[in-house]
Amino acid sequence: MKKKMLAMALAGTMAALALTGCGSGKGSAAASSAAETTAAATTEAANSSTETEQTASAGDASAWKPTKTINIYCTHSAGGDTDYMARLLAKNLETELGVTVVVSNVAGSNGATCMQQYKDGPKDGYTFIASNTAALNGNEVTGMVDFGYDAFEPVAVYGIQSGENLVVPANAPYDDLQSLLDATKKNPGQIKLGISTGGGVYIESAVLQNLGGAQFNVIDEGDAATRLTALLGGAIDVTSLPYSTAADYIKDGQLKSLCTLLSKAPTLLPDQKTASETIPELKIDTEYVLLAPKGTDANAVAAVNAAIVNISKTDEWKEAVNSYCYQDPYVLNVDDTIQNLKEQRDLFMSFKDFLK
Repeated sequence: MKKKMLAMALAGTMAALALTGCGSGKGSAAASSAAETTAAATTEAANSSTETEQTASAGDASAWKPTKTINIYCTHSAGGDTDYMARLLAKNLETELGVTVVVSNVAGSNGATCMQQYKDGPKDGYTFIASNTAALNGNEVTGMVDFGYDAFEPVAVYGIQSGENLVVPANAPYDDLQSLLDATKKNPGQIKLGISTGGGVYIESAVLQNLGGAQFNVIDEGDAATRLTALLGGAIDVTSLPYSTAADYIKDGQLKSLCTLLSKAPTLLPDQKTASETIPELKIDTEYVLLAPKGTDANAVAAVNAAIVNISKTDEWKEAVNSYCYQDPYVLNVDDTIQNLKEQRDLFMSFKDFLK
Protein backbone atom coordinates (compact mmCIF):
# COMPACT_ATOMS: atom_id res chain seq x y z
CA MET A 1 0.00 0.00 0.00
CA LYS A 2 1.30 3.40 -0.89
CA LYS A 3 2.19 5.32 2.24
CA LYS A 4 0.31 8.54 2.81
CA MET A 5 -0.14 11.11 5.50
CA LEU A 6 -3.44 10.78 7.32
CA ALA A 7 -3.52 13.94 9.39
CA MET A 8 -6.02 15.58 7.03
CA ALA A 9 -8.17 12.46 6.80
CA LEU A 10 -8.31 12.19 10.55
CA ALA A 11 -9.14 15.84 11.11
CA GLY A 12 -12.87 15.30 10.61
CA THR A 13 -12.70 12.23 12.77
CA MET A 14 -11.00 14.16 15.53
CA ALA A 15 -13.52 16.96 15.52
CA ALA A 16 -16.43 14.55 15.77
CA LEU A 17 -14.79 12.45 18.46
CA ALA A 18 -14.01 15.55 20.50
CA LEU A 19 -17.73 15.87 21.17
CA THR A 20 -17.54 12.68 23.20
CA GLY A 21 -14.59 13.77 25.31
CA CYS A 22 -16.54 14.28 28.53
CA GLY A 23 -18.17 11.37 30.27
CA SER A 24 -21.69 12.69 29.73
CA GLY A 25 -21.35 12.65 25.90
CA LYS A 26 -23.79 10.35 24.13
CA GLY A 27 -21.09 8.85 21.89
CA SER A 28 -18.83 8.03 24.84
CA ALA A 29 -21.70 6.54 26.80
CA ALA A 30 -22.78 4.45 23.82
CA ALA A 31 -19.26 3.18 23.30
CA SER A 32 -18.85 2.31 26.99
CA SER A 33 -22.22 0.56 27.02
CA ALA A 34 -21.37 -1.37 23.87
CA ALA A 35 -18.00 -2.36 25.31
CA GLU A 36 -19.64 -3.67 28.47
CA THR A 37 -22.21 -5.57 26.42
CA THR A 38 -19.48 -7.07 24.22
CA ALA A 39 -17.39 -8.18 27.18
CA ALA A 40 -20.39 -9.77 28.87
CA ALA A 41 -21.54 -11.47 25.69
CA THR A 42 -18.04 -12.79 24.95
CA THR A 43 -17.73 -14.25 28.45
CA GLU A 44 -21.19 -15.79 28.23
CA ALA A 45 -20.42 -17.22 24.79
CA ALA A 46 -17.17 -18.74 26.00
CA ASN A 47 -18.92 -20.32 28.98
CA SER A 48 -21.67 -21.65 26.76
CA SER A 49 -19.16 -23.14 24.33
CA THR A 50 -17.22 -24.79 27.16
CA GLU A 51 -20.33 -26.24 28.72
CA THR A 52 -22.07 -27.53 25.62
CA GLU A 53 -19.27 -27.97 23.06
CA GLN A 54 -21.97 -27.79 20.40
CA THR A 55 -21.48 -26.87 16.77
CA ALA A 56 -23.83 -25.14 14.37
CA SER A 57 -27.48 -25.96 14.99
CA ALA A 58 -28.08 -25.81 11.22
CA GLY A 59 -25.30 -28.24 10.30
CA ASP A 60 -24.39 -31.85 11.03
CA ALA A 61 -20.67 -32.29 11.58
CA SER A 62 -20.89 -36.04 11.01
CA ALA A 63 -22.43 -35.56 7.56
CA TRP A 64 -19.34 -34.02 5.94
CA LYS A 65 -15.79 -35.31 5.59
CA PRO A 66 -13.15 -33.59 3.45
CA THR A 67 -11.57 -35.60 0.63
CA LYS A 68 -9.23 -33.02 -0.93
CA THR A 69 -7.04 -30.05 -0.10
CA ILE A 70 -8.56 -27.27 2.01
CA ASN A 71 -7.47 -23.71 1.22
CA ILE A 72 -7.29 -21.01 3.89
CA TYR A 73 -6.75 -17.46 2.63
CA CYS A 74 -5.18 -15.24 5.27
CA THR A 75 -6.16 -11.57 5.19
CA HIS A 76 -2.79 -10.34 6.45
CA SER A 77 0.89 -10.64 5.53
CA ALA A 78 3.23 -13.46 6.47
CA GLY A 79 5.05 -12.76 9.72
CA GLY A 80 2.11 -11.18 11.53
CA ASP A 81 -0.06 -12.65 14.26
CA THR A 82 -3.08 -13.34 12.05
CA ASP A 83 -0.83 -15.29 9.70
CA TYR A 84 0.81 -17.19 12.57
CA MET A 85 -2.53 -18.28 14.01
CA ALA A 86 -3.87 -19.25 10.58
CA ARG A 87 -0.84 -21.49 9.98
CA LEU A 88 -1.04 -22.98 13.46
CA LEU A 89 -4.69 -23.78 12.81
CA ALA A 90 -3.93 -25.27 9.38
CA LYS A 91 -1.21 -27.52 10.76
CA ASN A 92 -3.54 -28.92 13.39
CA LEU A 93 -6.49 -29.23 11.02
CA GLU A 94 -4.38 -31.44 8.77
CA THR A 95 -3.93 -33.88 11.63
CA GLU A 96 -7.56 -33.68 12.73
CA LEU A 97 -9.19 -33.90 9.28
CA GLY A 98 -6.63 -36.03 7.46
CA VAL A 99 -6.23 -33.78 4.41
CA THR A 100 -3.73 -31.13 3.31
CA VAL A 101 -4.55 -27.60 4.44
CA VAL A 102 -2.79 -24.80 2.54
CA VAL A 103 -2.52 -21.21 3.79
CA SER A 104 -2.12 -18.40 1.24
CA ASN A 105 -1.63 -14.75 2.14
CA VAL A 106 -3.79 -12.26 0.27
CA ALA A 107 -2.87 -9.05 2.07
CA GLY A 108 -3.88 -5.45 1.45
CA SER A 109 -6.14 -2.73 2.84
CA ASN A 110 -6.18 -4.17 6.36
CA GLY A 111 -7.60 -7.48 5.14
CA ALA A 112 -10.27 -5.95 2.90
CA THR A 113 -8.60 -7.20 -0.29
CA CYS A 114 -8.81 -10.84 0.75
CA MET A 115 -12.31 -10.58 2.19
CA GLN A 116 -13.63 -8.91 -0.94
CA GLN A 117 -12.01 -11.52 -3.16
CA TYR A 118 -13.18 -14.62 -1.32
CA LYS A 119 -16.46 -13.74 0.40
CA ASP A 120 -18.30 -15.11 -2.63
CA GLY A 121 -15.78 -17.86 -3.35
CA PRO A 122 -16.38 -21.61 -3.76
CA LYS A 123 -19.02 -22.87 -1.33
CA ASP A 124 -18.11 -26.56 -1.21
CA GLY A 125 -16.31 -26.45 2.15
CA TYR A 126 -12.76 -26.29 0.83
CA THR A 127 -12.35 -22.50 0.92
CA PHE A 128 -11.95 -20.48 4.13
CA ILE A 129 -10.78 -17.02 5.18
CA ALA A 130 -8.65 -16.47 8.30
CA SER A 131 -8.79 -12.98 9.76
CA ASN A 132 -9.23 -11.10 13.02
CA THR A 133 -12.23 -9.34 14.47
CA ALA A 134 -10.66 -5.86 14.49
CA ALA A 135 -10.10 -6.00 10.73
CA LEU A 136 -13.45 -7.64 10.01
CA ASN A 137 -15.47 -5.06 11.93
CA GLY A 138 -13.14 -2.09 11.56
CA ASN A 139 -13.11 -2.21 7.77
CA GLU A 140 -16.88 -2.05 7.72
CA VAL A 141 -17.28 0.78 10.21
CA THR A 142 -14.59 2.92 8.54
CA GLY A 143 -16.21 2.42 5.14
CA MET A 144 -13.36 0.51 3.53
CA VAL A 145 -15.90 -2.19 2.61
CA ASP A 146 -19.68 -2.25 2.47
CA PHE A 147 -20.11 -5.62 4.15
CA GLY A 148 -19.55 -7.22 7.54
CA TYR A 149 -19.39 -10.63 9.19
CA ASP A 150 -22.87 -11.53 7.91
CA ALA A 151 -21.53 -11.52 4.33
CA PHE A 152 -19.79 -14.79 5.28
CA GLU A 153 -20.57 -18.06 7.01
CA PRO A 154 -18.77 -17.67 10.37
CA VAL A 155 -16.99 -20.90 11.29
CA ALA A 156 -15.20 -20.23 14.57
CA VAL A 157 -13.58 -17.68 16.80
CA TYR A 158 -10.46 -19.65 17.64
CA GLY A 159 -8.28 -17.49 19.85
CA ILE A 160 -7.74 -14.21 21.67
CA GLN A 161 -4.87 -12.00 20.56
CA SER A 162 -2.00 -11.25 22.93
CA GLY A 163 -3.25 -7.69 22.71
CA GLU A 164 -2.40 -4.66 20.63
CA ASN A 165 0.43 -2.85 22.44
CA LEU A 166 1.68 0.67 21.96
CA VAL A 167 5.32 -0.04 21.16
CA VAL A 168 8.31 2.29 20.90
CA PRO A 169 12.10 1.90 20.57
CA ALA A 170 13.72 0.84 23.84
CA ASN A 171 15.60 4.14 24.09
CA ALA A 172 12.49 6.30 23.67
CA PRO A 173 12.13 8.90 26.45
CA TYR A 174 8.71 7.69 27.61
CA ASP A 175 7.78 4.61 29.61
CA ASP A 176 3.99 4.73 29.75
CA LEU A 177 1.04 6.03 27.76
CA GLN A 178 0.68 9.28 29.69
CA SER A 179 4.31 10.29 29.14
CA LEU A 180 3.89 9.57 25.40
CA LEU A 181 0.76 11.72 25.24
CA ASP A 182 2.57 14.52 27.06
CA ALA A 183 5.48 14.29 24.61
CA THR A 184 3.18 14.72 21.60
CA LYS A 185 1.64 17.80 23.16
CA LYS A 186 5.05 19.34 23.73
CA ASN A 187 6.12 18.45 20.18
CA PRO A 188 2.94 18.61 18.07
CA GLY A 189 3.17 16.79 14.73
CA GLN A 190 6.72 15.58 15.40
CA ILE A 191 6.14 12.07 16.79
CA LYS A 192 5.21 9.69 13.95
CA LEU A 193 2.48 7.14 14.72
CA GLY A 194 2.29 4.26 12.23
CA ILE A 195 -1.17 2.82 11.62
CA SER A 196 -3.15 0.76 9.13
CA THR A 197 -6.15 2.54 7.64
CA GLY A 198 -9.32 0.80 8.76
CA GLY A 199 -9.65 -1.59 11.66
CA GLY A 200 -8.81 -1.30 15.33
CA VAL A 201 -5.46 0.48 14.95
CA TYR A 202 -7.07 3.28 12.92
CA ILE A 203 -9.82 3.70 15.51
CA GLU A 204 -7.17 3.57 18.24
CA SER A 205 -5.37 6.54 16.66
CA ALA A 206 -8.61 8.55 16.63
CA VAL A 207 -9.25 7.84 20.31
CA LEU A 208 -5.66 8.70 21.26
CA GLN A 209 -5.90 12.06 19.53
CA ASN A 210 -9.37 13.02 20.72
CA LEU A 211 -9.85 11.55 24.13
CA GLY A 212 -6.13 11.49 24.95
CA GLY A 213 -5.31 14.85 23.40
CA ALA A 214 -2.37 13.40 21.45
CA GLN A 215 -0.90 15.39 18.56
CA PHE A 216 0.76 12.73 16.42
CA ASN A 217 1.93 12.83 12.83
CA VAL A 218 -0.19 9.85 11.68
CA ILE A 219 1.21 7.76 8.83
CA ASP A 220 -0.25 4.72 7.05
CA GLU A 221 2.38 1.96 7.26
CA GLY A 222 0.23 -1.08 6.46
CA ASP A 223 -0.38 -4.15 8.58
CA ALA A 224 1.45 -5.32 11.70
CA ALA A 225 4.39 -6.97 9.93
CA THR A 226 5.19 -3.86 7.88
CA ARG A 227 4.62 -1.52 10.82
CA LEU A 228 7.15 -3.54 12.81
CA THR A 229 9.72 -3.14 10.02
CA ALA A 230 9.02 0.59 9.86
CA LEU A 231 9.47 0.98 13.62
CA LEU A 232 12.72 -0.99 13.70
CA GLY A 233 14.01 1.02 10.73
CA GLY A 234 13.17 4.38 12.28
CA ALA A 235 10.54 5.35 9.71
CA ILE A 236 8.04 5.82 12.55
CA ASP A 237 8.42 6.50 16.28
CA VAL A 238 5.54 4.52 17.72
CA THR A 239 2.97 2.02 16.54
CA SER A 240 0.45 -0.50 17.78
CA LEU A 241 1.48 -4.16 17.49
CA PRO A 242 0.22 -7.44 18.91
CA TYR A 243 2.50 -8.29 21.81
CA SER A 244 3.28 -11.62 20.15
CA THR A 245 4.62 -9.81 17.07
CA ALA A 246 6.87 -7.54 19.11
CA ALA A 247 7.79 -9.97 21.91
CA ASP A 248 11.20 -11.10 20.63
CA TYR A 249 12.29 -7.50 20.01
CA ILE A 250 11.08 -6.48 23.46
CA LYS A 251 12.96 -9.34 25.09
CA ASP A 252 16.23 -8.56 23.28
CA GLY A 253 16.06 -4.87 24.22
CA GLN A 254 15.23 -3.26 20.86
CA LEU A 255 11.66 -2.25 21.70
CA LYS A 256 9.47 -1.66 24.73
CA SER A 257 5.72 -1.79 25.32
CA LEU A 258 3.99 1.15 26.97
CA CYS A 259 0.65 -0.61 27.52
CA THR A 260 -1.83 -3.14 26.14
CA LEU A 261 -5.12 -2.16 24.53
CA LEU A 262 -6.91 -5.23 25.85
CA SER A 263 -9.63 -4.52 28.38
CA LYS A 264 -7.56 -6.56 30.80
CA ALA A 265 -3.99 -7.85 30.66
CA PRO A 266 -3.39 -11.24 28.96
CA THR A 267 -3.71 -14.30 31.18
CA LEU A 268 0.04 -14.93 31.16
CA LEU A 269 1.07 -11.26 31.31
CA PRO A 270 -1.00 -10.14 34.30
CA ASP A 271 1.24 -7.20 35.19
CA GLN A 272 0.88 -5.35 31.89
CA LYS A 273 -0.48 -1.82 32.10
CA THR A 274 -3.68 -1.22 30.14
CA ALA A 275 -4.40 1.82 27.99
CA SER A 276 -7.79 2.15 29.67
CA GLU A 277 -6.04 3.12 32.90
CA THR A 278 -5.18 6.39 31.13
CA ILE A 279 -8.02 6.61 28.56
CA PRO A 280 -11.02 4.58 29.84
CA GLU A 281 -12.59 4.26 26.37
CA LEU A 282 -9.46 2.78 24.77
CA LYS A 283 -10.18 -0.96 24.81
CA ILE A 284 -9.73 -3.28 21.82
CA ASP A 285 -10.15 -7.03 22.37
CA THR A 286 -9.06 -8.64 19.11
CA GLU A 287 -9.87 -12.28 18.38
CA TYR A 288 -8.95 -14.65 15.55
CA VAL A 289 -11.80 -15.82 13.34
CA LEU A 290 -12.28 -18.34 10.54
CA LEU A 291 -14.91 -17.56 7.91
CA ALA A 292 -16.31 -19.32 4.86
CA PRO A 293 -17.91 -17.88 1.71
CA LYS A 294 -21.61 -17.14 2.11
CA GLY A 295 -23.69 -20.20 1.25
CA THR A 296 -21.01 -22.76 2.17
CA ASP A 297 -22.43 -26.18 3.06
CA ALA A 298 -23.63 -25.95 6.69
CA ASN A 299 -22.40 -29.48 7.34
CA ALA A 300 -18.90 -28.48 6.24
CA VAL A 301 -18.99 -25.45 8.52
CA ALA A 302 -20.12 -27.62 11.44
CA ALA A 303 -17.46 -30.25 10.72
CA VAL A 304 -14.60 -27.75 10.58
CA ASN A 305 -15.85 -26.08 13.75
CA ALA A 306 -16.00 -29.45 15.51
CA ALA A 307 -12.44 -30.16 14.38
CA ILE A 308 -11.26 -26.82 15.82
CA VAL A 309 -13.02 -27.51 19.13
CA ASN A 310 -11.23 -30.86 19.30
CA ILE A 311 -7.89 -29.24 18.46
CA SER A 312 -8.33 -26.70 21.25
CA LYS A 313 -8.39 -29.51 23.82
CA THR A 314 -4.95 -30.83 22.91
CA ASP A 315 -1.79 -30.14 24.88
CA GLU A 316 -0.04 -29.06 21.67
CA TRP A 317 -2.61 -26.32 21.02
CA LYS A 318 -2.58 -25.11 24.61
CA GLU A 319 1.20 -24.92 24.65
CA ALA A 320 1.32 -23.01 21.36
CA VAL A 321 -1.40 -20.54 22.36
CA ASN A 322 0.12 -19.99 25.81
CA SER A 323 3.52 -19.35 24.24
CA TYR A 324 2.41 -17.09 21.38
CA CYS A 325 -0.78 -15.37 22.52
CA TYR A 326 -0.03 -15.38 26.26
CA GLN A 327 -3.65 -16.48 26.63
CA ASP A 328 -5.46 -19.71 27.44
CA PRO A 329 -7.17 -21.58 24.56
CA TYR A 330 -10.40 -19.89 23.49
CA VAL A 331 -12.67 -21.46 20.85
CA LEU A 332 -16.37 -20.80 20.26
CA ASN A 333 -18.96 -22.99 18.56
CA VAL A 334 -20.65 -21.65 15.44
CA ASP A 335 -23.71 -20.18 17.13
CA ASP A 336 -21.63 -18.43 19.78
CA THR A 337 -19.17 -17.22 17.14
CA ILE A 338 -22.01 -15.51 15.29
CA GLN A 339 -23.28 -13.92 18.50
CA ASN A 340 -19.78 -12.80 19.42
CA LEU A 341 -19.21 -11.19 16.01
CA LYS A 342 -22.55 -9.39 16.26
CA GLU A 343 -21.67 -7.93 19.65
CA GLN A 344 -18.21 -6.83 18.45
CA ARG A 345 -19.75 -5.28 15.35
CA ASP A 346 -22.20 -3.33 17.54
CA LEU A 347 -19.25 -2.00 19.55
CA PHE A 348 -17.41 -0.81 16.43
CA MET A 349 -20.58 0.65 14.96
CA SER A 350 -21.00 2.79 18.07
CA PHE A 351 -18.03 4.79 16.66
CA LYS A 352 -19.39 5.05 13.12
CA ASP A 353 -20.42 8.71 13.36
CA PHE A 354 -16.94 9.59 14.63
CA LEU A 355 -15.03 7.98 11.74
CA LYS A 356 -16.29 9.88 8.71
